Amino acid sequence: MLAEALLRCSSVRERLDRALADLVALSVDCAWKARAVEAMLDRCAEQQHELAGVLDELGWIESGLRVG
Repeated sequence: MLAEALLRCSSVRERLDRALADLVALSVDCAWKARAVEAMLDRCAEQQHELAGVLDELGWIESGLRVG
């Protein structure tokens, strides 16, 4: 179950990275929408940071379960 959760988190992180790259490209192409895109980028960055924390915690749990 933990391995599945780790895979899902990794998959979400990859999709988020792609979305962030797309948003950066969009902000370059559509300067008039830049503020909205920047707000979305900020939110995505926050979610990416939260996801990284979850991945770390799951890794620690997995390590603890393997040792224990």
